[in-house]
Amino acid sequence: MCRLLGTVSTIPRTLDDVLGSERAAFLGLAAVHGDGWGHAWSTGVGELEVRKSPESALTSVELAELAGGRPAEAALTHLRWATLGLSVGPGNTHPFTDGRIAFAHNGSIAPPAALDDLIVPDVAARRRGDTDSERYFLALLSRLAEGASPAEALAATVAGVLAGGAEVHSLNCLLLTPDALLAVCCYDAERGADRDYYPLLHRRTGDTVVVASTGWTDSAGWSTVSNGQMLVVERGTLHTSVVPVGTVEPVAAVP
Repeated sequence: MCRLLGTVSTIPRTLDDVLGSERAAFLGLAAVHGDGWGHAWSTGVGELEVRKSPESALTSVELAELAGGRPAEAALTHLRWATLGLSVGPGNTHPFTDGRIAFAHNGSIAPPAALDDLIVPDVAARRRGDTDSERYFLALLSRLAEGASPAEALAATVAGVLAGGAEVHSLNCLLLTPDALLAVCCYDAERGADRDYYPLLHRRTGDTVVVASTGWTDSAGWSTVSNGQMLVVERGTLHTSVVPVGTVEPVAAVP
């Protein structure tokens, strides 16, 4: 399980600029989500940089320097909480990237190998870790390789995972592309004691749109991305739109 944060601005802003007085609350989530951090940012079309580490965001000097010193027009940040017994290490740390796009996931898909049929062989050869999340990303790259747009590819990937018979807790994710930030909210609303964990929130403040997981925000100014929706935030204009995606069918109770 993980925490997600995505931002799009009309002028470059650092992560510290975006978080402001909420910086400590967001980074404080790493007290639980302390199995790695990743930050991807873009200052223009075709420009993408990614830094990540399996250390906790609470103790990372590198993340602190990035947060205060790398202004960007679009960015995503990920705090990892390793699940499914998956190891903590560089290959399993989000975001995943092909050099042009960056992807981060919050949730679990079991078993991870259930996604392998969605990944074409030449893309499968790029896998470096053993997570369900990286396979989710590689399945997305496989749809992109077929010529789909990022929004079409992400929606098709969600549909493919849901139809594949895997046990899905959540397919929540952020995808940063040269043109947009896409946020999928798709989770099993009946699973787990904390039903406030998986909803995604978004808000616009002046020249910046923020999309975030719960746990550090108050309610002021935030709207919910409904379960079964993909929010698309266009870079440059901050125009937002919503695309329907599938929802997770709750697991039937055992008599």
